[in-house]
Amino acid sequence: MPVRPPQHRAAGWRPYKETSAQVRKRQARRALPTNSALWRRIRAVVLAREPLCRCCAEQGRVRAATEVDHIDGDDANNADSNLQPLCRPCHSTKTALENGGFGRGARD
Repeated sequence: MPVRPPQHRAAGWRPYKETSAQVRKRQARRALPTNSALWRRIRAVVLAREPLCRCCAEQGRVRAATEVDHIDGDDANNADSNLQPLCRPCHSTKTALENGGFGRGARD
C-alpha cells in the first residue's frame, strides 16, 4: 500500500484557523450577518439576476458566481447598485487587494 511522503515545513508552522471569538467579532462589524435570513435573500436575488462572475465576464471567461461582493467595500451599504456577483477566486483576490486579506487591516 502506498505511503504518503512526509511534508517538510518550517519549525512552528501551523495552518491559520479563526477562533470562534474572531468569527463573532468579524460578523459583528457587518451590517447584516452573512447567516441572517435577509442577507441570504439579498444574495439569492443578486445571484439569480446575474449568475455569472462579473470580473471573469469582463475578461472573457465564463464562470458561475458563488459570492456577492460589496463594490465599495462597505458592508453596511447593501444597495442593489453596490452589490456584484463574483466567483470565489475573484472575490478572494479583490478582498486581499483592498484590505490585505480577510480580517486584516489595510496595508500601505
